[in-house]
Amino acid sequence: MDSADVCRALAISKRTLQTWRNNGKIPYSMLGGKVYFKESDIDSLLQLGMKGVSDNG
Repeated sequence: MDSADVCRALAISKRTLQTWRNNGKIPYSMLGGKVYFKESDIDSLLQLGMKGVSDNG
C-alpha cells in the first residue's frame, strides 16, 4: 500500500501518517524513493482501533 492508500484506509491526513512514521507507530519500507506499507500492518492498526472503540462503549 502506498501513502495515499493508507491515508484513505485509516482516515488520516498525510501529515498524521508522516508523524506516525517518524514516531515508529507504523512500519514502512522505501522502494525507489517511495514509501510503502504492508497491508497486514495496516489491518493490525485497524483492529487495534476497533478494540479501543469497543472497550470504551
